[in-house]
Amino acid sequence: MSTTSVHLPRWEELPDIDLYMDQVLSLVDRYLSPIGVKPVTAAMINNYVKLKLIPKPVGKRYSRVHVAYIFAIAILKDVFEIAQIQAGVMTEIRLLGLKNAYNLFTREIETAVTLVSRQCDSKQPIPLMDGSIDEDNIIMKLAALTFASKRLTAVYIQMKANEDEKEND
Repeated sequence: MSTTSVHLPRWEELPDIDLYMDQVLSLVDRYLSPIGVKPVTAAMINNYVKLKLIPKPVGKRYSRVHVAYIFAIAILKDVFEIAQIQAGVMTEIRLLGLKNAYNLFTREIETAVTLVSRQCDSKQPIPLMDGSIDEDNIIMKLAALTFASKRLTAVYIQMKANEDEKEND
């Protein structure tokens, strides 16, 4: 998980033209692979539509609304059940509106990944919760920290496994 330049696109950076499936997959993978998120497939997106997690595409094209949902689901699906993601996303959209909720989510993910990585790299205690916490952002802060902690744990497990293999050779 690279933390030197963690950046997820804000609402304004998402394409303002509709995209075909292969373009969506490429865009999402470009941003999420550096933070260890498994690639999203066309079948996954089709399932998200069937489960009503994201709106149906219009004429096989996906808008920035679709892309924002796909980013959030792709990041959260490894740490939460689909029903939890759906409830959390709907709650945040109701509280903040889609654009503001998405922008807050991307900032929280970037902050959490950076904080968790920095804490592990420096071996010094760094508070995991930076800034104030209120009822409007506690869900996103905790979800982002859960994601970042799980990703970093997977990286460390792999590093330790590789060290063990080298010692046993």
